[in-house]
Amino acid sequence: MLNKLIVLLLMAVISCHSSGPNEPLAAKSRPTPSASENVNSEPFAAQISIPKQVKANEEFVISAELKNKTGRDLEITTGSTAYYYVIWDSDGKVINSSIAREDIGVVRPMSKGDIISEKSQYRIKKPGTYEISGIAEFSVQNGGKSEVYKIETARKSIQVK
Repeated sequence: MLNKLIVLLLMAVISCHSSGPNEPLAAKSRPTPSASENVNSEPFAAQISIPKQVKANEEFVISAELKNKTGRDLEITTGSTAYYYVIWDSDGKVINSSIAREDIGVVRPMSKGDIISEKSQYRIKKPGTYEISGIAEFSVQNGGKSEVYKIETARKSIQVK
């Protein structure tokens, strides 16, 4: 009986500690935003822009921005790019399932208010309606420990003719 009470107390302490107000924003879950909004979490803002329509097998550009809203200068660690992209077809199936990240561990300065802008070229072979979102994945050194962020932008639609 005493062992069960100790286990219950430990579980209560652990659950209170893991959901406390000091938990980093990066560890908190958030709902997927609707396609009409940009992701604007407190320390960072993330967004992408794409053309509304392209021809099948025509190259197009995905532009992405990540803004530092922390109010302080940072050093972030990313891959060779801060973003990678996920593309869904009209059935909700991911069509670019092999997402390779290169040069993990690139350290870059990010001043307060700074925006990291990236452009990537893509090509979709089959006509249809697709949705694209960008995922910024990076870490920030904070007081000797590293906080990992994974921020997904709102999904944007593109029509491939």
